Amino acid sequence: MQADELHHAILNELQLDARMSNAEIGRRVGLSAPAVAERIKRMQDEGIIKGFFTSIEFSKLNYLQKVLIAVKLPPVQVNVFLKEAKKIEGITNVVHTTGEYCFFVSMTLKSTEALNTALDRLGKLGATITFSVLSTPIEHKSINLPTKK
Repeated sequence: MQADELHHAILNELQLDARMSNAEIGRRVGLSAPAVAERIKRMQDEGIIKGFFTSIEFSKLNYLQKVLIAVKLPPVQVNVFLKEAKKIEGITNVVHTTGEYCFFVSMTLKSTEALNTALDRLGKLGATITFSVLSTPIEHKSINLPTKK
């Protein structure tokens, strides 16, 4: 499927509010609700839309500690690391990168004890450096896809 300007317009609206009704999206992009639904379905089938997510303010649930962990591993440990990371509570994101550290792990935790437990598990596989997150001034920023040629 070739994504056209209308697909981009729909995706722009969904990035702003994934719970917006098909009728409202249609009003904003100039399509009927069924046409919007069909385009969204096709984009899901094609893997353009991977899913719809809820953004949670974890601090209101007493998850007050956010960290980024840089992980350096020997290549033979990558698959073991990924399996272990899926099991560790608090990991919200794992990014595979180039450079000295091959992964960056985002964690949201209730306590330093939980962080220590996770670091012990990850440290058995490779070297880690932990960064405390002070704030996230830009979060879930949408990418404005082109809608006009």
